[in-house]
Amino acid sequence: MADRQLHAHLRETGSPRGVGQVHADRAPLDGDAERGRPRRRGTSHGGWLFLVDLPLYTISVGLALSTAHALKGLPAGWPKGPAEWPLAIGLVGSSLALSLVFGLYRPGILRSRRRQAAAGARVLVWSAAIAVGGIFLLAEEIPDTLRGLILLYHAAFGLWVVGIRPMLAPALRPRSAAGEGRVLILGGGGMARDLARSLTRSARGSTVIVSFVDDRPPEIRSLAPFRMREVGDVSDLAAEMRADLVVVARKDLPREEMVRLSDALVSRGIRVKILSNVFDRLFESIPFETVHGLHLLQVGETPLRGPRLRLKRLIDLAGTVLGGILILPVLSTIALAIRIGSPGPVFYKQTRIGRRGRPFTMFKFRSMVVHDEDGEHQRYLEDFLKNGAPAGTDEQGQKIYKRADDPRVTRVGHLLRRTSLDELPQLWNVLRGEMSLIGPRPCLPFEYDLYEDWQRRRLDVTPGMTGLWQVTGRSYVTFEDMVLLDLFYIGNWSLGLDAKILLRTAPVILFGKGGL
Repeated sequence: MADRQLHAHLRETGSPRGVGQVHADRAPLDGDAERGRPRRRGTSHGGWLFLVDLPLYTISVGLALSTAHALKGLPAGWPKGPAEWPLAIGLVGSSLALSLVFGLYRPGILRSRRRQAAAGARVLVWSAAIAVGGIFLLAEEIPDTLRGLILLYHAAFGLWVVGIRPMLAPALRPRSAAGEGRVLILGGGGMARDLARSLTRSARGSTVIVSFVDDRPPEIRSLAPFRMREVGDVSDLAAEMRADLVVVARKDLPREEMVRLSDALVSRGIRVKILSNVFDRLFESIPFETVHGLHLLQVGETPLRGPRLRLKRLIDLAGTVLGGILILPVLSTIALAIRIGSPGPVFYKQTRIGRRGRPFTMFKFRSMVVHDEDGEHQRYLEDFLKNGAPAGTDEQGQKIYKRADDPRVTRVGHLLRRTSLDELPQLWNVLRGEMSLIGPRPCLPFEYDLYEDWQRRRLDVTPGMTGLWQVTGRSYVTFEDMVLLDLFYIGNWSLGLDAKILLRTAPVILFGKGGL
């Protein structure tokens, strides 16, 4: 009965340009969902395309090599020489990794032929550059068969990712995955109106704006239907209206209230997203979902569980072993510089808090003098966590949220901290499973004791050596913004996001951006 009254109200309301009423007459009302549970959505075709790309890239390498062999009068077939196997495996692996990094499996890109072709072109250019650079660096002689393999593979690869794939992908999208279902929008201003227009305009399935809600009168009177509710009551309203998704479209909603609301909604099986222009300065170039230029960030639940969690662990192990071998000369050089620079051990051990509040011993290169009192530093951290107090300002007058004049830091330590090289021994923590290559940073025990409940959510996953905080400002990010970065990472995790953070970590290390 309530649903029929709602639909009647939607048809009678003069919403601007159809806001609040688009697709209302097509809303599936019975049998599509139980109260408090989102409708079953179709599987994203990004995952299916990954399963298509893997054998296709492998076959392309085989065909390219066979053709190169035939042109040289050699027997056709799979790699034969010692240089051909690494190159063939590297081509397939780098193509898949770059496809993840540049978003070739993201729904927002796959919905647009133009955007997918542009992303495919970037993957093609980077793959060719890496292959050419790698072969010139590693091969003493470059046989014609290897040149032919690179040229022919990228010809076939480019035809697929720039030409054929963008034409096929939209047709592979399951109908049920196109729409967001029944959507409740928290907000009564221009952001809420623009979001409603964008969602309904982009929907190819059923997206229904069931209502707008806020704890104050709407700024735009024509938004309908509109309900006045306290933010704490939004989860009850969403369950009552059988919403599949709640989108927060308010700039001034306190962070703690936002996280508590997302917890309450997720506990009822209702998805939560936030318009990222609430925090625009923090999320430049981070690969989140885009709907007509509006960036949506999922919060509350994480896709990092089950097989994905095991896959991330395998990547951590492989990356740690291979990376550790490659940087052994760097580790040795740093250890020697520390021993020469100041008396004391090379490594510094410290108790940190890891996943779900479990303590562990974290390793770092020592960057401070030994046996120095850290009471002043602890007092600053307490003030930082409680009041968000900056440690000072830089040369441009921008606030810094990390001590720049810490007298305990040695001369070598300043360089190590600025480039984050002091964190490299944490590869041992990654091997032990206490840390991941990418994730929220672990905190000190006294910091954890000062956290509010919603802030402790940042350690719902295994902490990492680098993360969104490190590549988004480090010393220039407030504590609450750091927590939000971690929560958004947890809610939007993907292999592509991890790869992008890893790539963005390199310039932070090389140029010391945001480090002190």
